Amino acid sequence: MRAGTLRGILSNMAKAGFSKKSSEPKQTGSLSGKVAVVTGGSRGIGKFIAKRLADEGASVVIAGRTLADLKSAVEEISTAGGRVIAVQTDVSSEKSVHRLLSKTLTEFGTIDILINNAGQYMEKSLTEMSLEEWNGVIGTNLTGPFLLTRAVLPEMMEKLDGTIVMISSTSGKRAKANSAAYSASKFGVEGFSEALLREVRDYNIRVIVVTPSAVDSSERESRQILKGGKGARLRAEDVAETVVAAIKLPPRALVREVELWATNP
Repeated sequence: MRAGTLRGILSNMAKAGFSKKSSEPKQTGSLSGKVAVVTGGSRGIGKFIAKRLADEGASVVIAGRTLADLKSAVEEISTAGGRVIAVQTDVSSEKSVHRLLSKTLTEFGTIDILINNAGQYMEKSLTEMSLEEWNGVIGTNLTGPFLLTRAVLPEMMEKLDGTIVMISSTSGKRAKANSAAYSASKFGVEGFSEALLREVRDYNIRVIVVTPSAVDSSERESRQILKGGKGARLRAEDVAETVVAAIKLPPRALVREVELWATNP
């Protein structure tokens, strides 16, 4: 058993005398009692997903690279009544992922929902792209979901329950010029997710892919964004609502994939 899996981490915690914390008040809502990890959860789409999950009663762990953003997101979600912690994480690093899971299990004891949202975008011609830049995009967008998913799967399979959400992109279906690394990573997410679903369906684990078109992840008021015509975009909260609605379906029901577009782009 790999040390990085949930089971391995739980075993190590038990040997060290760690136990799940229970002093926090119980949350109420349709996802009460569930524990969710949201990568890239300190801003943009990830933060809105974390907020909505907390609204529904889930205990939430947000992972991200920037400590200041993590602290701000935790304050915002906890002020609204959510139960949330943050862990500074580089999802492309196995060591960092192990640390994220260890802290999650120390605080909450399990993981029921994994949101693979962390993403790195790059628009650059292939001839100008360095190997370091290529590896950075692939590492965050594709290796990250692999590391997180591989770690949580054994425990989900053992308890015959779990939901894994992949935030993809329409660039993973229709590539455009100057997006080789990003499109390759998102095409990879699509293939990874389909193969994963075929591996874990018999264990009642749902794999959901949400594929949005262009998203305005700022927190400007809606009236400041074009409502239609050239340049119109989705809002981050639109993606979050879609994700949470899919998760809240009965465990017997699976939304395999949602391709989400702005109504009048």
